[in-house]
Amino acid sequence: MAKSRSKYTRARIRARGRRPKKRGGATWFYSLMALIVVGGVLGVALSRPDHASGVAPQPGNPSTGAPGDHWHAAIGVDICGTWLSAPAEFLTVADNPNVSVGLHTHGDGFIHIEPQSASEGGNNATLERWLGYGGWSASSTSFDLWSGPASDPGKTTWSDGDKCPPGTEFAGQQGVVKWSVDCKARTGNPSDLKLKDQAVYALAFLPKGETVGVPPNASSIPAGSGTAPLNNAGCNAASSGAPATTTTSVAGATTDSTAVAETTTTSP
Repeated sequence: MAKSRSKYTRARIRARGRRPKKRGGATWFYSLMALIVVGGVLGVALSRPDHASGVAPQPGNPSTGAPGDHWHAAIGVDICGTWLSAPAEFLTVADNPNVSVGLHTHGDGFIHIEPQSASEGGNNATLERWLGYGGWSASSTSFDLWSGPASDPGKTTWSDGDKCPPGTEFAGQQGVVKWSVDCKARTGNPSDLKLKDQAVYALAFLPKGETVGVPPNASSIPAGSGTAPLNNAGCNAASSGAPATTTTSVAGATTDSTAVAETTTTSP
């Protein structure tokens, strides 16, 4: 009996030796290679200064030499029925002329969006940052900007409940802060806006029943952009008197369903 069991044991050992080996090692190898390839593709996509990553605008990539985005957005301010003159050119921080900035203006009524680093690119490229660079500020109830209307140029701060100055269309009437994006009224804090290419931003101080109109430079040509004027479908529709269709609002702000053009006066 012992001899039979010995033969049986040797047969089992030989059978195990003839079984094909599992190829788990090869499977893990190919899985690892696939992960490396996918990671490489994502790395290239995220390093490109385009919109593929879903976060824009992007600065250039010094390691590859890829250029960054160079966008333009119109900016206008209506005080009691009068559109202010465009802010003067600035290329540096208001309180530090030694620090150049990628979010600036050339005195043409446009925000030039050319982020120089991640700190002012992507979600950091906001209206608040541009205003701060210029030495200004804005909120849902007040703003402090570069000038006042022609009838009172020294008054640069406006808050809900202030009265429109003499010489303006709504002289003596109380006003409130209003604002719009692409000629569609918004509510909330305008400073939270993430800057977009070809956008039109308007701040206004007007009586409650008045609508923010179309900024005078909504279809103008930004400085240094060649001969192509700004092309904004929302403001083009508002300028023609047609209601502008609603688009998804940014976080913290809401959008009216239509925008109606109104006649406004412009300061010299």
